[in-house]
Amino acid sequence: MTSAAPVSSTIDPPTHIEGGGRVLVIDDSLTILKVISTILAQHGYEVATAGDGREGLTVLNAAGPFDVILLDFVMPRMNGYQFCRELRSDPNNKHMPVVLMSARTASIGDRFVEQTGAVDALSKPFDARALIAVVGSVLAKRGDPDNRLSMPSPDMMGDEEDLDAAPESGAPPSRHFRSLERLTTQLASAVAPHVKRLHASEMGNEQVVANAIALGLNHEVLLQLAGALDELDMDSPAEILRGSLSKLPIADVLQLLQMRHQTGVVTVRYKKQTMTLAIREGMLDFAQAVGVDEKYRIGRYFVEKGWLDREQLGEVLAQVEEGTLLGEWLVSKSIIDEEMLTYALANQSAELVYELLRWPEGRFILSETPFSPEAEKAALGLGMSELVLEGFRRVDEWRLMADTIDFNAVLVVDQVTLGTLDESKMSKAEQPILEAIDGQRSVREIMEESALTSFDAIKAIYGFIQSRVVREVKQALNKSIPPPAPKAAKDENGDDEGGSDEGGSDEDGSDEDGSVATVEVGADEEPVLEVIEES
Repeated sequence: MTSAAPVSSTIDPPTHIEGGGRVLVIDDSLTILKVISTILAQHGYEVATAGDGREGLTVLNAAGPFDVILLDFVMPRMNGYQFCRELRSDPNNKHMPVVLMSARTASIGDRFVEQTGAVDALSKPFDARALIAVVGSVLAKRGDPDNRLSMPSPDMMGDEEDLDAAPESGAPPSRHFRSLERLTTQLASAVAPHVKRLHASEMGNEQVVANAIALGLNHEVLLQLAGALDELDMDSPAEILRGSLSKLPIADVLQLLQMRHQTGVVTVRYKKQTMTLAIREGMLDFAQAVGVDEKYRIGRYFVEKGWLDREQLGEVLAQVEEGTLLGEWLVSKSIIDEEMLTYALANQSAELVYELLRWPEGRFILSETPFSPEAEKAALGLGMSELVLEGFRRVDEWRLMADTIDFNAVLVVDQVTLGTLDESKMSKAEQPILEAIDGQRSVREIMEESALTSFDAIKAIYGFIQSRVVREVKQALNKSIPPPAPKAAKDENGDDEGGSDEGGSDEDGSDEDGSVATVEVGADEEPVLEVIEES
């Protein structure tokens, strides 16, 4: 039986914390190893890890015995079943309790639990409480002869042929090869139509063929290929952690990095969007993005703070050469100072994180790669937990407001009620909303016209409606359109890269009085991640 190449991992020595027992975790997923190790360590257990059954035996011989082994069933080189056969053949280790872990425990079946002598089985994904409960239950029974199971001998566990016939017995087709096939198919589908158009006489001309291939590799195709490449399990010495957001939410990843004071670059891809976070000692130094809404550009913050008006911003953008960061250019011209730039970069970075928290799926990679020059210079040092908490607060607040507003309703200003207000005391978010309400535009159109982030715009509209300064006068016919997801304010630049020097964000990171509440990233460059600058 053939199996995929092993996933690289390091053999971590047991981390000791007083109390608890000693646990060996064997799994070919680096993400699962990291998460389980962290959870167990927090609850006082000593933890060692291995990337497959063969490595598990090495760790067992070098650092055993262990009070319990958490064992993945499907792994390269040596799977869980094979590991148990080796374990039960060792007189010193054959009574060691094993808990099987699988995404499909039902397909393993009771017969395989009995054959391996496993004391329990955990179905992936499982939460921290289930993990601790199972491990605690196993350890509570140690030393009790009445609870010692009769462990099968190796000859009772069947042959390799029996394993092949068993459901989920051997490693399924490797995700590496599935992703490689997907990558190859995407590449061929993109290039073949352009090559097919060539005349037979042109096929011998290398430059003509190269041009045809280049035509097929447009920006959209390259983003798709980047996503497929990301899913390849290529062994990289710089890689620390990778996984799927549908299995491990990005909020959990970010908090784990802060807790472990991790340094590295987190790259997250979702559809055509890519987010890159520079993390230093568990803190966010910089965020950059490609393919996100064009409103995640830094010029918005200069306008919101009154350092530039929208007309001036348009003039500046016309002067800045391609590849030059807007924030740095403004500093060089003494239009803003470094403190202003840091403010804008901080707010932009934070709002990019808020946007990232809304991504329902995608894939992430944490690697020990060098920071971009922009990230090294920004060195924002934003607390990850604070960003995550604020992001979730905004999501909850958005839902609360969105549930009470018809986004297709047309709004009008109640002039009588408005006359009782001191317009000079309105916030910078409220003024453009009021100006955009003309008795013709819907809520959705008013939000677009205001050039505010969706969060700030809906917050201002919600306040006006609640205070009866604004009221709904009619409903649009099509009510099936869902409310828009929170977006960043609209910018003059049509580039779709967020986290650039001209980047913006979904929700404004400043309070209504203009005080700093978040951070941002910007960029003025091409599909390269761009830098967000400005205080």
